[in-house]
Amino acid sequence: MIERVVAFSLAHRLLVAFAVAVLVVLGIRAYVDLPVDAVPDITNVQVQVLTNAPGLAPLEVEQLVTRPVELAMAGLPGVTQVRSTSRTSVSAVTIVFTDDTDLAYARSLVSQRLPAAREAIPPSANRPDLGPLTTGLGEVVHFTIEWPGHEPRELRTVFDWEIARALRQVPGVVEVNAWGAGARQIEVRLRPADMQAHGVTQHDVEEALLSAGQSGGGGALDRGQDQVLVRFDGQFRSVDEVGRQVVAARGSGTSVLVRDVATVRDGEGFRASAATSDGRGETLNAMAQMVAGGNAHTIVPLVEARLRELGERLPKGVVIRPFYVRTHLVDRVLATVGRSLVEGGLVVVVVLFAFFGDVRSALVVATTIPLAMLGAFFGMRAIGATGNLMSLGAVDFGLVVDGAVVVVEGMLAAMALRSISAKDALVREGREVGGSLAFGVVIIGIVYVPVLLLEGVEGKMFRPMALTVLFALATAFVLTFTWVPVLASVLVTKAHTEDGVVVRLAKRALLPVSSWLLARPWAAAGVFVAMLALGLTASVGRGAEFVPRLEEGDLVVQLTRPASISLRESIAGTSAVEKALVKFPEVVRVVSRSGSPDVATDIMGIEQSDVFVILKPPAEWKTARTREGLVTAMEDALREAQPGTLFNFTQPIEMRSQELLGGIKADVGVKVFGEDIGELTRLANAIASAIESVPGAADVRVEATTGLEMISARPDSEGLSRHGAKADDVRVMLEAMRAGRQAGVLVEGEKRFDVVVRLDGPPPPNVAAFLDVPVPVSGKRVVPLGELAHVRTEEGPAQLSREGARRRVLVEANVRGRDLASFVGDIQKKLSAIERPPGYYVELAGQYENLVRAEKRLAVVVPLTLVAIFALLWLAFREALPSVLVFANVPAAASGGIVGLALRGMPFSISAAVGFIALFGVATMNGVVLLGAVRRLEREGHSAREAARLGVEERLRPVLTTAVVASLGFLPMALATGTGAEVQRPLATVVTFGLVTATCVTLGVLPAAYAALARRRTSDGAIADA
Repeated sequence: MIERVVAFSLAHRLLVAFAVAVLVVLGIRAYVDLPVDAVPDITNVQVQVLTNAPGLAPLEVEQLVTRPVELAMAGLPGVTQVRSTSRTSVSAVTIVFTDDTDLAYARSLVSQRLPAAREAIPPSANRPDLGPLTTGLGEVVHFTIEWPGHEPRELRTVFDWEIARALRQVPGVVEVNAWGAGARQIEVRLRPADMQAHGVTQHDVEEALLSAGQSGGGGALDRGQDQVLVRFDGQFRSVDEVGRQVVAARGSGTSVLVRDVATVRDGEGFRASAATSDGRGETLNAMAQMVAGGNAHTIVPLVEARLRELGERLPKGVVIRPFYVRTHLVDRVLATVGRSLVEGGLVVVVVLFAFFGDVRSALVVATTIPLAMLGAFFGMRAIGATGNLMSLGAVDFGLVVDGAVVVVEGMLAAMALRSISAKDALVREGREVGGSLAFGVVIIGIVYVPVLLLEGVEGKMFRPMALTVLFALATAFVLTFTWVPVLASVLVTKAHTEDGVVVRLAKRALLPVSSWLLARPWAAAGVFVAMLALGLTASVGRGAEFVPRLEEGDLVVQLTRPASISLRESIAGTSAVEKALVKFPEVVRVVSRSGSPDVATDIMGIEQSDVFVILKPPAEWKTARTREGLVTAMEDALREAQPGTLFNFTQPIEMRSQELLGGIKADVGVKVFGEDIGELTRLANAIASAIESVPGAADVRVEATTGLEMISARPDSEGLSRHGAKADDVRVMLEAMRAGRQAGVLVEGEKRFDVVVRLDGPPPPNVAAFLDVPVPVSGKRVVPLGELAHVRTEEGPAQLSREGARRRVLVEANVRGRDLASFVGDIQKKLSAIERPPGYYVELAGQYENLVRAEKRLAVVVPLTLVAIFALLWLAFREALPSVLVFANVPAAASGGIVGLALRGMPFSISAAVGFIALFGVATMNGVVLLGAVRRLEREGHSAREAARLGVEERLRPVLTTAVVASLGFLPMALATGTGAEVQRPLATVVTFGLVTATCVTLGVLPAAYAALARRRTSDGAIADA
């Protein structure tokens, strides 16, 4: 069939040229439209339900808000996990679905259950809402806003009503979140003494403001042919107007106004977050979030343009300073990938010139590189894939040109030996090698099946890569028997009889060795066994990790302090950390955010901070040359600046992705499950102490669950009855003490600000002072709080986390200086020695969880794939001997890859595993090509030994060329040092080193083994006369 395809292409050259032109146009269009990012989006399909519950403690949030929401979500189809976090005044429930669930469908399912959740939670809590439609890669632009000489609430007003509203209108921006600078509120600060003197209560003031601030309609009046609306406009439009509202009317014609019993002024709302910058004090930290599935490379420039536009029209002095822009990382990663691809392509072209010794022949083969990539771009765009480090970083142009190399080399040989035309030579070559190449391509396709069947995080990372490679190889295969013959028939009109210098040197060096092994088959067997032994030896103690850490170029330092820390002390602590970090010459900017943002997608207490450290390029570093060295130096400086603070070093995307995947912000997590929070905390602390003793452990910390100091007022039934009071009187007074109670809205144009009633004066400093706080009760009387409630100080949970309807506490740790698998192995030994009460258990999570899942999947799929490869070889040869001999290339190639990892000090990883998979395909294809030629020579009457010798001579150039171009095509990737190169290096190293041993086996061991074991055959084989 392939022979007919070649003949048809040669007979219709213009049609083939037109088809290639169409491919070029479609490929370029797909390339232009292709979404690009630094890495694949590995976020699972999840929906967040966020609920604000002002004033509620974590335990109350869990009982009254979180659990009802969890119950409402029970039974949703496709749900794999429900986890939640409850902190003061806020609840977040995350519902995770299977990866094949459409995100929009998942959000629709959750939305349908929200009404039931709203009915189950108390009215004092706000209604639960869905979190933004974004993912772990959604945080695309971070910036600070400064306005020297102005109050933070003024800055916040500019952000809320000018900046955030403008950014939300940018296509692709789904949310704009912020930390720091409390929102402006109109405070009505009640003066208890004046209230008592005028005989009014807090309830009277609230009722007066709520009723006065209403708006209403009186219908419409007819006036001739016109209609006039009648309305009541009670909206407050100034602070003074709020103070003039009537609280109580007296019979003498006088009234008690709000300003008579309260101080009305501009104030700031309760703050759950803070932001600081460069050790210079407070700022406002904002972030634009990209919609799920958006293209950061097009959305980010729009956001930056809008920020520049805003900078020109905002009030004088307002400064917007972006400090983390995702496209900077994207550009660096794509530059690394692009450089590796260009350098790899150039290396392949140079090798082709060197091996062919003929510029025109090499040019014919080289044209398949850009055309195959255009085909890959078209395929990627068709399936909605993203161009990133993984999808583009594993394309080896050596694999792409393999088929074209064999066809053109065979054409040149046929023209020289048989003195036939280029067209006849090409048709003959299609007949002789078409079957071998087709089987080779099918085998390469099959070896990528394990990658396509990966699940979870590893599937999201590597499936697009496998598909991209397959798209490129499929395009190259079609071009090999259409475009390559057409172009060769035009450019290569006469035979090039002389080998190039490189081929002559290779033949001079390799053919004698091959002949020597042919005469000594046991020596060939010894070489093979030695290769396997070397690989096994190199594999000992190699260790394993999930994937190498992508060096993003910036750092995030996570701070954890005692849960009882005040906002003022938290700000002081982050400022001290920033001052210590800005002293490093590698640091450009340091920006911190503490607590939860306005939209609580990342729930943290004020004791927790994320410190973004923006760094110069590594080439400009002075303190250390590596990330590990710089982190160590920074950690030492921070421990001196902030003793007692726990530090965790991570990176922006890494932090957010890990957090969304499992609620974990470190390499390894140990989840402790149980019921009693005290026992959970005890076990977690014991586990953390054990982990700290494990070599390589760093940044070990226990999730902040306890230590929140509270002053609790529990109603005294007898006291309430004695004074004729109600428990609600106590609750209302306590709410007004600090948080305040909303009593209306002030309107300024399009801006709206809450009017909040609070008690005037400083809060009571201790429990004894709380006992004397006056509580208004019925009859206009005031009773001390101590006579109405039991007031005491107690310590409660700062955070309650749940997963699978059970409480859990998380212990986190990072790994430094060793591989992940052995590190977790040591942790497991420590865990087995810790006794746990009945009903309490632990689970390992984080990167190790991904590694274990991928290993289990590959342990099943890879053997099945190898069986499939052998079955294909059997179909190709119809005999066991050649099938087994070609299959022997697989362990030989694996040995070389393992040795390469050992020489470069790399552990096994999923990246390396993908490299082995690609390697097996190339090694097998070269074996098929060589043995196909040997068996054809046998059928022509040569003995097995003579056929083996001649087959090596005939196929040395194509086999060596394909191996060298495939190996050297990955060499730039193996040696790259730019951003993202660390993820590519294991894959490229395995292929580069593995092809060395595989080629030695193909050209030396395989012919000798075949000659020694084969008997002379006269019947034709089943393979297509290769």
